[in-house]
Amino acid sequence: MFKNPRLGLIYSITLIDGIVAGGLGPLFNKYTQAMPAKQVWVMAGSALLLGLQLVVAPVLGTLSDKIGRRPVLIGTSIGSLLASLLLFPVNVWAYLGNRAVEGTTNGMASVLRSAVVDTAEDHDVTQQTSIQGNITALGAIFGPAVGGLLIIALPQARFDPIPLVIMGIILAVLNIILTFIFKETNQKEKQPVDVQELKNKSINALKIKTLWSQLDEVDKKLKGFKALYILQLLSLLALGYYNYFIAYLIVGDLGLTPHQAAYFFIYYGFITVVANLIFFQLIAKRINQKKMLVVVAISGIGVMALYAFAGSSVSMLYIAGAADSLTTGLLAGLIAGITSQLAAKGEGQGSVFGDTQALGGVASFMAAVATTLLTAIDSKAPFAFYALALAVLAYRAATLPEESAKETEAANQK
Repeated sequence: MFKNPRLGLIYSITLIDGIVAGGLGPLFNKYTQAMPAKQVWVMAGSALLLGLQLVVAPVLGTLSDKIGRRPVLIGTSIGSLLASLLLFPVNVWAYLGNRAVEGTTNGMASVLRSAVVDTAEDHDVTQQTSIQGNITALGAIFGPAVGGLLIIALPQARFDPIPLVIMGIILAVLNIILTFIFKETNQKEKQPVDVQELKNKSINALKIKTLWSQLDEVDKKLKGFKALYILQLLSLLALGYYNYFIAYLIVGDLGLTPHQAAYFFIYYGFITVVANLIFFQLIAKRINQKKMLVVVAISGIGVMALYAFAGSSVSMLYIAGAADSLTTGLLAGLIAGITSQLAAKGEGQGSVFGDTQALGGVASFMAAVATTLLTAIDSKAPFAFYALALAVLAYRAATLPEESAKETEAANQK
């Protein structure tokens, strides 16, 4: 599966980080149960995480270009361990503290993506970054799926978050070990760190106009990148439901118990993994990905309708989950692969991915805020927001300019 063993290590770190961040998912409501509007508090934690990721990711990306990927990965993995340790008191402040610290380490994703571009052979960049992009995007699903195994195996874990916290700590320690084993992939000469530059990166992450200007600069060097990255921004708005799943399944109309939610996440996670492996290993390189993006986005609108109108029907939920895995579940990997392929033609991938992840952070934060507000109105309302984002994505994909569309052609994926 991996022609270079280092890719397997990179994906292992990505997967474990996602599990640590989301493994407690089915029991996060235990941390907010003393608060009114539990559903809103759960989503507020997601918004906090994404807001902090917004300002930190560009700094980590730039640091990884200057001092190397390895030291940044070691630092963020240690931060992830600290986030897990904060969860021992079961209260809302522990939950918010965990989300805050996780937000400062979530920039690991852009660093790992840069490491994939550093490592993969030129003809293999699309496929390998697609896999890494999907693992990152689906972390909100893989985490609860693995946590669900513990919930099923250990009755105490169905009501008490602490066994899941201990699992997270063990996995976080494992990830620290893996990052120490990780060999540097950025072979460029190391550069001195300019603290003022890093400060400006962080501040600029809050300036939408500045971020858009940075994207314009990238587009000048990598023709067609901007139009493709707009698709990624739209996908982040649409995939906001990954962070909404916990509130939707447990606190919403379905009212699943943590035990029932665990079974769903395992089922959904398994189908998604199988679908992604088959698609990106055997199919992705042989098709026109522009057309596939349009098909997936339009199909995703129907999936959002299935989720919204599942009501209290668990059977309908499982049907929606299967349809989701085979359609919308491919979206993140498709777009990540195409954009990474184009980014690989330039230099300073850490900065490119860090700066663009800041815009991605804005999109994810907007999705979390919109979800939080819409959830307070009706538990079905957020799915209309996600469907709208998918509709716009389908239109943008169908009307890609030629310089962007050529990156999606099957011949360019080989």
